[in-house]
Amino acid sequence: MVIRKKAPGLEPWVGNVAGFIGDPVKRLRFLQSVAPLTNGGREPRRGMRKGRAALLLAIALTGLVTFFLTRAAARVAPRPTVLPGVAAERRNHLSHPSDAGAEIWRVEQSGTSEAYSNGLRVDNSFAVSSHPRSYLAFPAGGAGGPARRSQPAGIVFHSTESQQAPFAAVHNEELKRIGESLLGFLRRRQCYHFLIDRFGRVYRVVAEGDAANHAGHSVWADDQWIYVNLNESFLGIAFEARTGRDRAEEEVTAAQKRSAVMLTEMLRNRYRIPAKNCVTHAQVSVNPSNMRIGYHVDWAAKFPYGDLGLPNNYATPLPAIWAFGFGWDPGFLQAAGGDMRGAVEAADEILNGRAAAAGLRAGAYRKRLQQQYREKLAALRAGGRDTSPPLTAP
Repeated sequence: MVIRKKAPGLEPWVGNVAGFIGDPVKRLRFLQSVAPLTNGGREPRRGMRKGRAALLLAIALTGLVTFFLTRAAARVAPRPTVLPGVAAERRNHLSHPSDAGAEIWRVEQSGTSEAYSNGLRVDNSFAVSSHPRSYLAFPAGGAGGPARRSQPAGIVFHSTESQQAPFAAVHNEELKRIGESLLGFLRRRQCYHFLIDRFGRVYRVVAEGDAANHAGHSVWADDQWIYVNLNESFLGIAFEARTGRDRAEEEVTAAQKRSAVMLTEMLRNRYRIPAKNCVTHAQVSVNPSNMRIGYHVDWAAKFPYGDLGLPNNYATPLPAIWAFGFGWDPGFLQAAGGDMRGAVEAADEILNGRAAAAGLRAGAYRKRLQQQYREKLAALRAGGRDTSPPLTAP
């Protein structure tokens, strides 16, 4: 029987080199190749020992050089491109955690197209700039002053309410013509950050780092912050669609939903946006001239929250009511679905409870909140970033 054993005095070399070999099969083959052959366990002749020693030394040196070259290459190898951002705000964005999931990065950019690791593709051929995002976030508890921010705090979903053609192959050219005309219109007016057309194609309209015209007078809040006029603080995603609670057909196509999932996933991951700050235009829109909610009612009902992997935020009590005392009219309640009508009632209950705790009648407390809204709006204008029309505008 042929027995393989290590050459005397060279075990440290063998052990060191073998330790650098992670694969157990390759490590075993290495040990077998360097162990000296003996006949019946007898020591090999002196010449064989010297030859084996030289061979072992050469293999050991080769292994060491290979190991350190691999380590050096790993240190300088390029990493996948990760989208830029403000590091401090990403680590602790608006002082609350996010459930945005695993990292998503831009895989490549070619010409006017971008590809992302979750399958999203974005067309930049219509993209424009406006002005860098900068806004004030107000403490939800009322204690302390506002915080100046530049990272988006949420997403507002819109529908364009634009001209539509039946979604069928025979209307293909008309669908394309309408979509291109819409993109040109939005580009000229710097509306929305992204548009998802009827075919599910995602277009960047306004650069993510800039504010876009999409929410005007609007209000939302999370557990820690209140946001006023979301053009600056929230990203706008528009579906090429027309909405309405009584519409029998689907408001959006299956392709639009699939793209919306990937786009929302990417934006939430990049900016650490919590799910509760992903809302529809109808939920945030207000009219300061008459202090009522629902100045715009696109997506007042039937937004596919579940299809986008989001909770049903229609059930969230509307912050414009409990934070600033806004009212509503029958037209808004008629446009809203059952969940958002319940959200109006829940917000009004919060307002009444706080009024009672403050020892005030609900009407007096509501007026106090409305005055606080005007003060916050004035603070935004003083900061030079609120471009909405005055409160007295019709």
